[in-house]
Amino acid sequence: MSLPAGFDPYAVLSVKNDCSEKELKNAYRLQCLKWHPDKNLDNKEEAQKRFIAAREAFEFLFDKTKRAEYDANKTKIRVREEKYRQRMEQADDERRKKIEELNRREKAAEESTVQSKPSEQQEARQRKREEERIREEMRKIREELEKQAMDEIRQTEERIRKAHAEHRAAQKIIQEEAHLAKLKLKFEAPDEENDYSEEALRIIYEPYGKISAISLIKKKKGKRLCIIEFAKGVNAWGAELEEGVGDGPKITGEWIVPPSEFQTEPEERQEKKNDDDIDYDSMSLEELEAHALGPNVEKKARIE
Repeated sequence: MSLPAGFDPYAVLSVKNDCSEKELKNAYRLQCLKWHPDKNLDNKEEAQKRFIAAREAFEFLFDKTKRAEYDANKTKIRVREEKYRQRMEQADDERRKKIEELNRREKAAEESTVQSKPSEQQEARQRKREEERIREEMRKIREELEKQAMDEIRQTEERIRKAHAEHRAAQKIIQEEAHLAKLKLKFEAPDEENDYSEEALRIIYEPYGKISAISLIKKKKGKRLCIIEFAKGVNAWGAELEEGVGDGPKITGEWIVPPSEFQTEPEERQEKKNDDDIDYDSMSLEELEAHALGPNVEKKARIE
């Protein structure tokens, strides 16, 4: 494979002239990652050109014979140009013209020698076999490097898709929690005996629906603030009218987030259970009396 005029394989792969095969492979893999057409859909034509150029540069430099010839020719050109520069610095106008003409002839002679150099039939066959062997070895390496680059692209895309899915799931949970019914309660407790604990409040309000969270805040002078969050799908309308039990502190309720119209009907109140469902044998005397006197007294008995 001959290189186009002005094509510098080292510059295409961004490697130094003395780079190792390992560095060459790594440079080609990085170019594949950077210019793979599937990764540059908005600039696919340019990416395709860069991708092909990187492949050609890699194939050329991985062929040790071609690389050695290219390096030797580059060295020869560099030495000649350096000598030419030194001559020109030391020469006057007339000599410069002669040096320029001599340099042009030398360059033309070198190109002519390279192009017209004859090769023996046996050398040609041997060279062909060697080129085929190198080409096959290079093809396998190139395919492996391109596969690695494509795998990295797919893994990156999968990580991005997974992150987006996790973000959407988290946003869904946040939105659902934002629509959970939340009830704010206020009451005053003159002393510890006339107060409601979190457990007592749970017993009072659970008949309106399943509670997912409850937070009781005790303020100064016996003032209490409580936030009750009902579970998803619970329609707890009516809970805001609950005033407490018996001689306990009077509770006032206010919805922070009212139940949604899409939420289900509240669970059947525990105090409306049929007498057939009540296990009287397991009740204590106090509980039997509370049940007989009515639902509020029964709540109070459970709280106490």
